[in-house]
Amino acid sequence: MTLLEAAGAAARVAFGLGTVYLLLCGFLWIVQEKLIFHPRGVALPPANPAAAAIAIDRGEAVLRGWLVNGDSGGPVLVYCGGNAEEVSAHVDAFARRNATTVLVNYRGYGESDGVPSQQALVADAEALAAWAKARWPERPLVLFGVSLGTGVVMLAAARAQADALILVSPYRSVEHIARATFPFSLFPVGWLLRHPLRAETAAADLPPALVFASPSDRVIPFAESQALVGLLGERAELHTFDLPHNAFLAYPPVWEKVDGFLAALAPARQRL
Repeated sequence: MTLLEAAGAAARVAFGLGTVYLLLCGFLWIVQEKLIFHPRGVALPPANPAAAAIAIDRGEAVLRGWLVNGDSGGPVLVYCGGNAEEVSAHVDAFARRNATTVLVNYRGYGESDGVPSQQALVADAEALAAWAKARWPERPLVLFGVSLGTGVVMLAAARAQADALILVSPYRSVEHIARATFPFSLFPVGWLLRHPLRAETAAADLPPALVFASPSDRVIPFAESQALVGLLGERAELHTFDLPHNAFLAYPPVWEKVDGFLAALAPARQRL
């Protein structure tokens, strides 16, 4: 093979590889919703008497879920869960708290209408917080996020005027997670993501936060949660438990920390 023929063959190989790479980028652009969001239906409506079904009309969608402990005198929690989470599973746990919890499914999850997206989920969290604040203006408002939901509540916190956050397996952005996960590190993730959930952009304006993370987490790297805590500085109270990603809300010591955090928050608000 002559030098010219070899150069031509190399050019064809490079062109083929480049075409495959661009096709894979296009594929990721198209299917990213299926990679980020995993809607689940309601398996069995909760029978706990502390939970009352609610529906919040957002115009283009109706969000459905439950108001837990509506008569409580404690703080008001607005909960945002993980990317494959249907929230009815947590009714019993929140019913045992001295707090009222707005436990509503994301768009497309449970019996909620619509299609999930970053813009919609953050706007919905702000709307749910406004609904709760209008109903109980004198009580502390806490946004409670788990995994995917931590980015949602951090981005919503400023406009929601939250008094505090509870964050389980938080992250700086979906982009940071994707870059740390093979094979997404091979692609221009920042350009491809339509739902980056860059929670780090809100870090400077966030209220005090109770944070949980695990070195055994295989979904949100522990280093990523630590990096987010570093951005919060003294506003973050970090508790580390060696748990799988989805085990935090089934672990009693986590709830002991949550209960203590909420108990301290209520008097602080009352003194203002």
